[in-house]
Amino acid sequence: MTSTAPNPLAAAAAGFDAVWQGALDAIRPGSGVAEQLENMNDEAILRVLDELGAVQHAVEVLAARVTGAIALRPSPSRRDGTLVRAAGYANPGVMVSERWRVARARGAAIAEVGAAITQPRGLLGELEECPFPAVAAALEPAASPESSNTDAVPDDTRPSSDGGTPRAPLSVDGAAVIVRELRNAGRICTKPELQAASVIAVEHAAHAPLHDVTRIAKLVRTRLDQDGREPRDELLRRAERCTIHELPTGMTLLRAELAPESAAFIRAGLDALIGATHHKPHFTHPDTADPAHQPDGSGHPMPDGPTLIPTDRRRAIALTETFRHLAGCGRAATELTPVTVIIRTDHDTLETGLGAATIDGVDEPIGPGALRRLAADANLIPMVLSGPSQVLDLGTSTRLFSRGQKLALAERDGGCAWTGCTHPPSFTEAHHIRWWSQGGPTNLDNGILLCPFHHHRIHDDHWTITIQNGIPWFIPPSHIDRHQTPIRGGRLHLAA
Repeated sequence: MTSTAPNPLAAAAAGFDAVWQGALDAIRPGSGVAEQLENMNDEAILRVLDELGAVQHAVEVLAARVTGAIALRPSPSRRDGTLVRAAGYANPGVMVSERWRVARARGAAIAEVGAAITQPRGLLGELEECPFPAVAAALEPAASPESSNTDAVPDDTRPSSDGGTPRAPLSVDGAAVIVRELRNAGRICTKPELQAASVIAVEHAAHAPLHDVTRIAKLVRTRLDQDGREPRDELLRRAERCTIHELPTGMTLLRAELAPESAAFIRAGLDALIGATHHKPHFTHPDTADPAHQPDGSGHPMPDGPTLIPTDRRRAIALTETFRHLAGCGRAATELTPVTVIIRTDHDTLETGLGAATIDGVDEPIGPGALRRLAADANLIPMVLSGPSQVLDLGTSTRLFSRGQKLALAERDGGCAWTGCTHPPSFTEAHHIRWWSQGGPTNLDNGILLCPFHHHRIHDDHWTITIQNGIPWFIPPSHIDRHQTPIRGGRLHLAA
C-alpha cells in the first residue's frame, strides 16, 4: 500500500514549521532556537514536542519504505543477490544500523517494518499486495480536514460512548512488534487468518504505549496458534537459563531467562516483598482536622525517602533479602511475604481446558497445563472473565476499598492507571476520584489505582479523571492543553 502524498516527510516538516511559528512569542520571539524555546509558553512548547514526534514518525515510516525498496533491488552485478549484499551488508537491518549509526535492534525494527509494508513485484513486473496491508495503513496518520488548523479540535477527540477515539498512527516500533509476533504464527495459519489477525492487532494498538502493543501482539499470536499453547510452553521451559559472573567494576551480573510460569513467581515475590518493606505514601497537611486532607485519596500524597529509591534497586534489595532468608540469616530486615499470583482467563478455558491464560505482569500467555501447575503451587487468584463475580460496589457507607475491589481495579487498570506508567498494582493504592469526604462512593466507577508520583500530578496540577465503560480517562488542565483532550489510561483489553 503506497502513500497518497508524494512526499509525506515534506508535509510533516511543513506542519512542524507552522506549529513552531505559531508557538513563538508575538512580542519576544527570540533570535535563536534556545531563546525562542525559552520564550514559548507551556502549552506552545508541548505542542512543538508533539509535532516534532509527528516529524520523527514520518522520518521512520519513510525510512522503512526506503529500506524495503532497497531490500528488493537486485545487485548491479547480478552476482551478489541484492543491492544490500552488494553494498557489503549482511541484511537490511545491519545496513540501516551502520549507515544511520544506531543500535542494531533499531535498524532491525525499521528493516522488518519495511519488508512488511513494501509491495513486491511479480514475475511479470506487476505490483503485488504487501505482506501486511493493515499495518501499512495503520502507519499513516488519519486524514483530518481540521489538521491544518492548530486551534481546531474535532469533537470526536473526546472519548465516545464505547471508549474509543480517532485512530492515531501506529509507531514503527509498534508495527515491528506486531509483524514479528504474527510472522511467528504465520507458519501455522493461513494468509487470510494472518491478515484478519493483523487488523485486530492494529485496531487495539491505536493510542497504546509500546508495552501494551507488545502484550496485544502476543495475545493475537496466541489466538492464531492452532496447536494450542502446550508445545510452546514446553519449548520456553527448556530454554530457561540463569548465568552469574563478576563484572570488572566489582558488581556481579545475575541474568535469568525464564518461562512465563517461572517468571510469575519471581515478579510476584519481588513485588510482594517490596510492597511489604517500602514505606507507604503518607498524606500530610498542617491542618489535619480538615476532612479534605484525609488519607482516602482526597489529600496530597507526600512520599518519604524510601519511596524515592528506583524500582530496579528496590528489586535488587528484595532479591538479596530473599536469599538471606534461605541462608538462615536471622538479621534479615523483614519476614518473607506470601506470594499471590493473579492469572486471568475466560470461562470457556476453565471448562474445556482449551485456550490460554495471562499472568499479571507477564506479557507472554500460558496454556492450560501451565495454569494447572501454577494453581497447584501458588496462592492463585483466578481472574475469570465473563463469569460471575462478587459484589464490588459498596456505595458511600464504606470508606476503604475492599480486597475484591482492589483486585478488580488491578484487572481494569493493570497497575498505575496513568498512561504509560509501568508501576505494578503492588506499587499503587486505590484512591477515590471524587473524595469520599465529599460524598464520593466506594465503588469501581469512583476508584482508580495510582502510584504516588502520578497521584501528586492529579492533585498538584489539577487533572480530572473520568471513568467511561470501565476505561479511565485523564483530562489535563487548561494550562497544559487548552482543548483539554482526554487521554486514555488503564489496561488495554483484547476484544473477543
